[in-house]
Amino acid sequence: MFRFIIFCVLIINIRAEEHSRVVELDEGPVVGEKYWNGDYFEFYGVPYATAPSGRDKFKAPLPVEPRKTPLHASAKNIICQQVYYTGDEDEEIMLYGEEDCLKMNIMVPTVANENNLVPVLVYIHSGAFAGGNGNMMRTPYLSRHDVIIITFNYRIGAIGFACLGTEEIPGNAGLKDQVAALRWINKNIKKFGGDPTKVTVAGFSVGATMAELLALSKTTDGLIDKIILESGSALSPFAINRDPISTVKNVAISLGYKDNGNLRELNEFFLNAPVANITAKSLNFFLTNSTFGFAPCIENVFENNEPFLTESPLDILSKNSHDISVLTGFANMEGLSRVSKFEEWSEMMNKDFNPFLPADLVFKDNKLRDDFINEIKEYYFKNKEVSPDNLQGYVDYFSDSMFKYSILKSAKLHAAKSKRSVYLYEFSYIGGLNMRHNYADRILGASHRDQTAYILDFFSSTQRVDDMITRDRLTFMWTDFVKYEDPTAYESSLIDIKWLKYSNEQPNYLSVNDRLEMKRDLLANSYEFWNKVYEKHYWNPSSPEKRN
Repeated sequence: MFRFIIFCVLIINIRAEEHSRVVELDEGPVVGEKYWNGDYFEFYGVPYATAPSGRDKFKAPLPVEPRKTPLHASAKNIICQQVYYTGDEDEEIMLYGEEDCLKMNIMVPTVANENNLVPVLVYIHSGAFAGGNGNMMRTPYLSRHDVIIITFNYRIGAIGFACLGTEEIPGNAGLKDQVAALRWINKNIKKFGGDPTKVTVAGFSVGATMAELLALSKTTDGLIDKIILESGSALSPFAINRDPISTVKNVAISLGYKDNGNLRELNEFFLNAPVANITAKSLNFFLTNSTFGFAPCIENVFENNEPFLTESPLDILSKNSHDISVLTGFANMEGLSRVSKFEEWSEMMNKDFNPFLPADLVFKDNKLRDDFINEIKEYYFKNKEVSPDNLQGYVDYFSDSMFKYSILKSAKLHAAKSKRSVYLYEFSYIGGLNMRHNYADRILGASHRDQTAYILDFFSSTQRVDDMITRDRLTFMWTDFVKYEDPTAYESSLIDIKWLKYSNEQPNYLSVNDRLEMKRDLLANSYEFWNKVYEKHYWNPSSPEKRN
């Protein structure tokens, strides 16, 4: 009888393990449940840090608070405070989210354990530095490839990216959250069955920008093995705020602040401003100069305050060697993400093109600026007014100036300095998961971040065979890069091509469309068009001047 009881207990424990898994952490155990139709366990809403509050709300995150009881990790709706975006400027502003939001989601394959460590892929969400969350996408198509997948929240908007260069508002709180997440992963992921020496950080749009910034920051030394960048770069015009004090000041003035040029008074006003009010002013998806308002900044250095970034990304990329492998690329028509503003912006461009120049260009005088504007009008619009007749030029202009040039510049610098592999791609596949736009009758192409819709699941669906093939190809290549530093490590009927490494001597790239094809010299002419002006007129960012 006793043996029978023991047998029943063992069977119950085995079956429990089939449907749930307990991981013992220093702050307390967490319990994950098995995905209903997959070979992995889901841990949602696992705390990796604690968001500071009150007058410390702009500072670096605090450690996780210990728990006395097991955490059943099933909270799928935790997000950081943000504005609910509808796209309708006349609609009432709706705020949602919570202050205590620094949680991550961990998808663990059943094969992963402390005796069988698997690589880790960490995805950083997008949202123009002011929206989005770690729950905005699901990862089942990646999770089936025997790698641990992690998504997470970080502080966004003014709370995450306000930067005054003061001790109270030093900047980059959202990025410091991400560093805390990577440090937590480094310390704890082995207990889930993850290899802390094989962590790949990926991101899409501004998430890609931050993934590359993380790789360039000294705060992440030893935490990142590889990066995957989808439609974003640390060199993008929107990557670094070049005048962060003005950004904060403009928000403060909109909330009633009387500006008298005193930084300490501005600092004090922002410290005391209600979180809901400054969050409501944080969302800027469509600024004409290819930025989003709040963004990362170059920090001042203070005692007892670990800065995230003290040099410009271009300086770091140009002078330092990087022991990191990179997979990077973009969609062939990134500028389609700007066609919703075409009717309004085309009229504005015809009156004054200056506001549409990228924010990271600065000219010594108006003549130099106007000469370049004339070059743009000739190159993209054939010296004609911006109109529906040259909509393609409008799309190409934003594709190149806002995304493609900076991404390719980053690839070139990594290839010149890195001791490891660099892979470059262009995504031009058009399928059921691509972004919809109003001009599909005349322009066909892949829009900003369209490739990510086939890698992650943004709660959309498709029944097209070609879409599923594209999804399988991308998820296989991405996870093979994570595992082997080679996205085409194994040839198959699905992936019947060898993805050649990119170098400045052999500028290979993978064209991803209905089929895979190796090509060379991606964006060669447009790159030279932009590079000649950036060589002369790039606005290299610096930290805010320290003032009393």
